[in-house]
Amino acid sequence: MKDTHVILFSALFSLLLSCSGLSAATQQLTFLGTADLQGQLESTPRSIDLGKQGKKIDVVGGIARLATLIKEIKQQNQDPVIVLSSGDDLMGRYFHTFDGKAIFTLLGSAGYEVLGLGNHEFDRGPGLLAEALEKTTFVSLCSDLTVKGTVLEGSCQPLLIRKYNGVNIGFFSLMTPKFPYVTTTGNVSLNGSSHTVAKQMAAELRQKGADLVVAITHIGADLDRELAAGVEGIDLIFGGHSHAYLPKLETVNKTLIVNGGEKGAALVRLDVRLGNDNKIIPGSAAYSLIPVTESIAEDKATAQQLQHYSDQLPASVVLGRTDKAWQLDKKSVRAGESTVADMVNDLILVKFQVDVVLNNGGAFRGNKQYPAGQITDTMLHEIDEFENDVYLLKIKGKYLHEILEHSAALFGQGGFLQVAGLRVTINPSASSQEIAKKGENWQVLNPGKRIVEAQIRNKDGSYAAIEPEKEYSLATNAYLAQNGGDQYYWFKEYGHDQVNTYTTLYSLLAEKLNQTHLLNPPTPDGRIHLVRAD
Repeated sequence: MKDTHVILFSALFSLLLSCSGLSAATQQLTFLGTADLQGQLESTPRSIDLGKQGKKIDVVGGIARLATLIKEIKQQNQDPVIVLSSGDDLMGRYFHTFDGKAIFTLLGSAGYEVLGLGNHEFDRGPGLLAEALEKTTFVSLCSDLTVKGTVLEGSCQPLLIRKYNGVNIGFFSLMTPKFPYVTTTGNVSLNGSSHTVAKQMAAELRQKGADLVVAITHIGADLDRELAAGVEGIDLIFGGHSHAYLPKLETVNKTLIVNGGEKGAALVRLDVRLGNDNKIIPGSAAYSLIPVTESIAEDKATAQQLQHYSDQLPASVVLGRTDKAWQLDKKSVRAGESTVADMVNDLILVKFQVDVVLNNGGAFRGNKQYPAGQITDTMLHEIDEFENDVYLLKIKGKYLHEILEHSAALFGQGGFLQVAGLRVTINPSASSQEIAKKGENWQVLNPGKRIVEAQIRNKDGSYAAIEPEKEYSLATNAYLAQNGGDQYYWFKEYGHDQVNTYTTLYSLLAEKLNQTHLLNPPTPDGRIHLVRAD
């Protein structure tokens, strides 16, 4: 029985064609796909906002239901249906257990044809990725990556042209500019800026006879828009990396832009009509995000294949080990220096080359002591319960000082900040900062006196006082940077050049464990020092 979502969309598209006066004989192409599947092969109930009047939609996702949608749409269309992925598919338990082979095998079985690599494909290094790509049935693109002379050479290609019913479609891919900092690149590197590579690829594809040019990007929705505005000759941008569910089709500089969110919660569908010149007829595109709901039956063959792998999954995947206990009770992370937070924040400091790292104690979950021994994926998921992305920004020293006073006022609570790149002396018994919101703006009513001293670490290891008018580079998490969590309004109001790294504490720790297999919290270094008034 055909799925209701597919039938309704097909009927709607036919109606749009009739209303626009387009001939039924006009060539049609259908693009399907997902972004940032993140290894979410199984169905997992959750609610998402697809931009439909702000209403949440209950979805379950799962590769078997995606396979059903893809197969049904292909069966209903005599015209070509092209299935794409914009990367970040290799994550999670199936990745850590089967080294990418399970995820890529199931993508192939579900009908995916072209994949643009994302940064998380490299989380366990290019060597493992090359092995995972050995027997795939789809084509992998790496247009802006230098892979010649690396283990990845021959595993992916810079461009692709395929003919569909006489129409030559050219494909290329783009990787996030943060690639060198957010994953394990090995000796694979970016070979140019997104705009430079896009111009080269679009021109080369046209020269080789492409009628349409499709960019499969992993740079985020905002950069997709900038790309479309700055580069001519791209007909479609099939985007990923920003986890954005674009509620409607966007058009910038005649380039169509779509994005499918994350974790297989929705399937992107874009239908376009082509004229006699094999160009997209303006106004002919019909776009939809099809929610992957429980009402969609699972494709039996794909479900059986998934079961084959899921039966082999251990209760927890061992990622590495620790010789020291990880103390994560509330007092440890909310009322003093936490060695686990020190470890995580130092990893962020080094990885993103910032001056300061600030993470609220409440971002570190688990609320218990994890004994020395194995470090598992279950343990890391418990610690990073909220899956907060790391954000980068710049902010002046005077606001940084106010942020630290706010942290001191929240001593013993989830908003108390764990730090890296600075050292701070706090007197919890001194008068605390007071803030209040007047209209839309926050104001500091009482500056507080709990910060006895706060110093930034210099590159040579020495420390210096925070300079009020100097701008510092800072890393924090989405809860604080984007949501103003725990009333930290300074990040969004006074911080600028905010960048989402799309790196979670989980992925950061898992990547490090893949490199070292051993992760021990350091000895406390006094970066948070508590004093009491006499």
